[in-house]
Amino acid sequence: MSPLPWRAASWYGGAMRQFILSLRRNHDIHSLQAICRIVACDLPPDSLLIPIPGWKGKSRSNPLPDLMCRCLERPTLQLLQRCRPTVGQHRLNRRQRVRNQYGSFKLNKVSTEWTNHPCTNKRPQPQVWLVDDIVTTGATVLAAQQVLQASGVKIQGVLCLARTP
Repeated sequence: MSPLPWRAASWYGGAMRQFILSLRRNHDIHSLQAICRIVACDLPPDSLLIPIPGWKGKSRSNPLPDLMCRCLERPTLQLLQRCRPTVGQHRLNRRQRVRNQYGSFKLNKVSTEWTNHPCTNKRPQPQVWLVDDIVTTGATVLAAQQVLQASGVKIQGVLCLARTP
């Protein structure tokens, strides 16, 4: 499976790294909206967004993909759900990350959202984009893409706040 095209507001590092880590805790919606405007540049208005869920319990889960979807103001479907825990990836190389993420997603039980959503009945179908806060090696995106494409969802690309160089 070839890597998906991606759109990011910035490279990940330095001040952007600190900004994203702060956003995860403080949920500064105004700053997030400003950054999301950069990411949404040229994004078709009928694009459909699928946020990548985190693993940690609701109280500690990363809220940014869902908040980004709200700020991007496009139809959003919660099609993905984590089905097993993964280890923290910050010290893993790409091969280890791919193995860590493999099989970590499944379709959400309400996946009939996809077939019943008014956007998916349009011809041509809308562009579908995955949404995550940071894309590093692409291992998480790949795991999500595999599950969705096996279910007939064609992914156009990935929207993120930052990407590692």
